[in-house]
Amino acid sequence: MTQSRLVLIGIDAASSTLVREWAAAGDLPTIAGLLRSGFDATIATPLGVLEGGIWPTFLTGTSPASHGMFSHLKLKPRTYGLEVGMYADRLPVPPFWTHLSRAGKRVAVIDAPFARPVRKLNGIHVTNWGAHDPWCWPRSSWPPRLVGELVRRFGSHPVDTCDAKDRSLEDYEDLRARLIAGVEKKTSLLRHCLERERWDFFFGVFSESHCAGHQFWHFMDPRHPQHDRKASEALRSAIRDVYRAIDAGVGTILGSVGAGTHVLLLLSHGMGPYYAGSHLLDLVIERLGVNGTCAAAPASRAEGTTAGVSTPGRLLWTLRYLLPYELRLELKSRFPKPVATLRRWIGRPDSNPWCRMRAFAFPSNNMTGAIRINLKGREPEGLVEPGVEYEALRKDITDALLALENPETGRPAVQWVARVEELYEGPRLRDMPDLLVEWDHNAPINALCSPRIGRVSQAFGGHRTGDHRQNGLLIGRGFRTGEITERICTQDIAPTILDFFNVPSPATCEGKSALPFLRNGWLIRPEDGTPAKPPQAA
Repeated sequence: MTQSRLVLIGIDAASSTLVREWAAAGDLPTIAGLLRSGFDATIATPLGVLEGGIWPTFLTGTSPASHGMFSHLKLKPRTYGLEVGMYADRLPVPPFWTHLSRAGKRVAVIDAPFARPVRKLNGIHVTNWGAHDPWCWPRSSWPPRLVGELVRRFGSHPVDTCDAKDRSLEDYEDLRARLIAGVEKKTSLLRHCLERERWDFFFGVFSESHCAGHQFWHFMDPRHPQHDRKASEALRSAIRDVYRAIDAGVGTILGSVGAGTHVLLLLSHGMGPYYAGSHLLDLVIERLGVNGTCAAAPASRAEGTTAGVSTPGRLLWTLRYLLPYELRLELKSRFPKPVATLRRWIGRPDSNPWCRMRAFAFPSNNMTGAIRINLKGREPEGLVEPGVEYEALRKDITDALLALENPETGRPAVQWVARVEELYEGPRLRDMPDLLVEWDHNAPINALCSPRIGRVSQAFGGHRTGDHRQNGLLIGRGFRTGEITERICTQDIAPTILDFFNVPSPATCEGKSALPFLRNGWLIRPEDGTPAKPPQAA
């Protein structure tokens, strides 16, 4: 009897709303065909930690509070300093296909985000030939020589960096062309790897949708404040064109797949206009007065003062405010030694104002704000007592945030505020923010107001015009047909794939197999590709 085979194709950060709309309109014929002939299911993504938590949750079948990868920047243990939290070696357990390999399955994995190559894998694993976040791990492979062979055959991906400031219309035209060329190269590379041998499990990811959503949203959306009416039709349709190229790529890959092979198409999470208010959280906390005078410090040590600093040092210290806040954090995280040397040269002490605050805005993910409480026994210089004081402070901040209004729309600016333990549990919970703040994403937030804080304002200065949204989409061929309404979460996909191959999930896995939902109907018989009903339950 022929063993079951599974091909999983990932599309990184593509809007399922747009995919459904464009598939129905005939722009995405491959995906439209899969939707007609197979199943589709909404995937519930991790709340509040969208950008950081998605792929590690998929890779491990565990929650962000267990794998600990939930934000690009995180607090260094036992300090108030920041470090990059999304390097691929931070993953505490191996990705799920390691267990397929150990069970004797032949496995091929190409450009799975945030996954470094698995040594001695029973198959091949390529990391960051053309993924969206190549900084997370050097381009590499198992076996080690493979990535060099692929680069010699296909070259490098045409887009090595997605983000850039002050792009001209010509620059955007060039980026669009390079993204589409990247899809075509990725298609050829994936097909080449797929046809190397008869894999039991093949997994490849298209990441060009991710960059397109970040950079071109304002061209597509006439309501976006940065929409440019002078832009060409090519720019206005750039996201759709990238999706079209990916759809054609999926079709090409499926053309190399036998009729008896099961197919899954995974849209990891969504994309929409970048409307959020996290850049205003520091101002809101300051107006709330929850820090009282504890944030104050002697003039020689207070953040932002220059007493006791030499004139050149004072100038340098002041000029740093010309850099966006997110960039300053990035520089401090990536280059801690040079920054510390500079601070010493200009006479700045190595202090952080957070140690003098009861609560501070934490640089978490873009679309969801985050607040950390300076808790005694957890933080190195904690100020808030656990128990009554801690809970009262969280309630006070929560109530104040829920009262915020966007003065430009008259609507509430915050959808919800959650204590992190209401959403997650796990050994890394103490590393996460204490409060997560989900903004209203229906309009830009350049100001916030309430009776308690008055009004604070600051224009959003980011160069991305699109960013991540909740929920993904899973589409399958060879399983049941129609819409699956049962709840399936990101962490359920790994155990579902393991279950497909009758491989037990590891003890660390927190997700549940959704295979019973997928098989509740007609199946493909792996031997000859004909439909067959599953055995009826006794």
